[in-house]
Amino acid sequence: MGLNDLLFARAPILFHYSPYSFLPAVDRKKIVDATVIHHIEALRGDASVDFFEVSIDGYAHVFVTKFLKWDSDYFGITTYKLLYVLYNHNSYTILKRAVEEYSAGYVRGKKAYFFCELPSEDIVLIQALGESCFKLVESRLTYYLHLPSFKHERYLVRKATQDDTENLKRVARMMRNDYDRFHAETIFSQERADEFLATYVEESIKGFADVCIVPDEPGFPPDAFVTANYLTDQWSAIGAKISKMVLSAVSGETCKGWYIKLISEMAFHLHENGADYAFMHPATTNRAVIHSYEKLGCKYGKCVHVLTNAQFV
Repeated sequence: MGLNDLLFARAPILFHYSPYSFLPAVDRKKIVDATVIHHIEALRGDASVDFFEVSIDGYAHVFVTKFLKWDSDYFGITTYKLLYVLYNHNSYTILKRAVEEYSAGYVRGKKAYFFCELPSEDIVLIQALGESCFKLVESRLTYYLHLPSFKHERYLVRKATQDDTENLKRVARMMRNDYDRFHAETIFSQERADEFLATYVEESIKGFADVCIVPDEPGFPPDAFVTANYLTDQWSAIGAKISKMVLSAVSGETCKGWYIKLISEMAFHLHENGADYAFMHPATTNRAVIHSYEKLGCKYGKCVHVLTNAQFV
């Protein structure tokens, strides 16, 4: 069975791998074709991606795995991401055996750190990976907001500049989430995980994010931020105008109450830029943030689970 046949067989589940699968009244085929099928086809020409094939009792399985150079260099640990597992059968026993062979024949030989992000709907694969070689380190939600109908009090904010970098890096280090992948994963030190978030906001200000905003009201220092990506290059392909809020942190000492203010102002900004929806990814453990989203009118979209394998590092 060829790769295209496996893609067709897995399409109903692969739909949930799309970051936009939660959109209401979505064209499911358009979404999965644009964001998953096209992605997998593009990966065929990527030298950093392996299509590791396993055959169990005549059933083909393809484990699509990508080497992450930036992550490997930054953490000093060779890092891979398992992107997709393609197959066409309904046997848990066969799938588990295929995962075990992937672990023995591919993962073990790399002596590297592996992780994957799986939607809750792919529960059979989650179980097979969990029983065989991977462990759960984080569960992450998607919340989304319909921007044309959003109404809220306005606040004074401004775009962050290079002059804000060191201060925002300090805020990012302080406001850690002990339950995100980098802090929950045992092979990363707390200091390294904190510094990763600081580096992320630094790169965001340099242009990795399309926009980063901070408070600009008298009496409040810029000790809070939220970043976002417009994603305008994807709007036509998916048939929806949607942008993503990526990273945020607020000092509870100097900017108390500013989380909701920044999220609401970013929502206005994204709508002014043409988006109809904004989405964000809180950890399931971050009750305060989830409460803030729901208070602003955001709705639950989906859940993904982050699994890792560090036993052969």
